[in-house]
Amino acid sequence: MTVLLRSRSLMRGVFHHHHHHHHHQKKGEFDCVITHSHTVTPLSDWEHDGDSYNCGGGSHDLPASDDLPLTIDDCTKADHSRRVEMAKSRGFEYDEAKGVESILHALTPHERTLLADENMPLRHYRAEKGDLEEAIRKIKSTLKWREEFCVEDIKRCFDDDATGTLSPERQKELNRLAEVIAWENETGKIYCRGYDKQGRAILYLTPGRENSTDEINNMRHLVYHLERAIACTKRNSGREKVCIVIGYQGFRLTNAPPLSTVKHTLTILQGHYPERMHRAYICDPPLVFRSFWRVIKMFVDPSTLEKIAFCTGKEGKIVLERDFDTLTTERQAGGTREMREFSSREFLFDTPFDHTFDEKRG
Repeated sequence: MTVLLRSRSLMRGVFHHHHHHHHHQKKGEFDCVITHSHTVTPLSDWEHDGDSYNCGGGSHDLPASDDLPLTIDDCTKADHSRRVEMAKSRGFEYDEAKGVESILHALTPHERTLLADENMPLRHYRAEKGDLEEAIRKIKSTLKWREEFCVEDIKRCFDDDATGTLSPERQKELNRLAEVIAWENETGKIYCRGYDKQGRAILYLTPGRENSTDEINNMRHLVYHLERAIACTKRNSGREKVCIVIGYQGFRLTNAPPLSTVKHTLTILQGHYPERMHRAYICDPPLVFRSFWRVIKMFVDPSTLEKIAFCTGKEGKIVLERDFDTLTTERQAGGTREMREFSSREFLFDTPFDHTFDEKRG
C-alpha cells in the first residue's frame, strides 16, 4: 500500500523575522500530502538546503535552549514567494511588516492584552495570504473566543496557587476545569509525548479511546493539549508549530464523533490556531475510516489538507522514520520499541505544562 499525495508540499526552514516552495504534486484517493515521499532526503539536508531562508542571516543551527531567538519556523524563500504570488492573484499586496503593523493598529488596547504572543498577528496575516481585512476580522474573532472560552484558565487549571493570591471562588472555578480535563483525559485519548527531529512537540490523538459525548468539554480538553504542545515546542526548540499523530487502533464508526463535534474541532484548529500545525499524520487508518473521511474532508480547508499525511505501508514507514526518531515515538508513529504506558495523572498533575509525557527534566 502506498502513501497517497494531494498537492504541493511545504519545505522546511527557520524563520527569524520575515519570510518564505518547492512543488511536488500527486493525486490519490485520500487527497492529502506527504512532503517529498519519493525522494527521501534527510530533514537535516532540507533544513539547510538552498531554499532555506534565515532573514537575520547566520547559521540555521538551533542555539542552546536557554538562549533561543524568536523564531517562526518552517518558512522558506519559496514558501514566502508562494504567499506573495497568491496574494497578488487575489489583488492584495503581501508585506508582512506592514500587515502586522496594520493588524496591531486595528486592535483595541484590551484586545492587545489578549494576544497569545507577539507573533499572533503575523500568523493570522500569513494564513490569510495578505488579505488584511480578513486577517483583522479573524484575529479579532479569535481574541474574543480566547476570552470567552477561558483559554488562559484552561492552560493554568492544574497549576498550584503557591502564592495564595486566588480567591476561594476563583480556585474552585479552576478546580472544576481541572476535573473536566482530567475526566476527558482518563483514557489517554490525547496527550503530548516527545518531539519530531526538528524539535516540534508530538500530539497523539487516538479516537478509539473516546470516552465522552460532551462537545464543549471535548473542546476544552483539545484546547488544553494544543496549548500544551505549543508550550512544549517553544521550550524545546523555540519553534511555533506542532505535529499531530492520529492513530486508529480500536477505532470503529461508533467511535466517530458527531458532525457538530468535527466541525467545532476544525473551527478551533483552522480558525483559532492558524500556522500552528506543522503536519498531521493519519497512521494506518482502517477501511471503515474512509466513509468518515469522505464526510469530514468537505469541511477541511485546502491549506490544512496540504498538511495531512496518510501513512500506510512501507512508504508511510519511510515518512515517519524521516520525520521522527522512531526510538522515541509510539508504535502508531512508527516507533520501534515499547514505550512506558501513558499515565494521565502523572502527565496532568506531576509534569510541568511545557514538558511532554515521560520527558526528562533538565
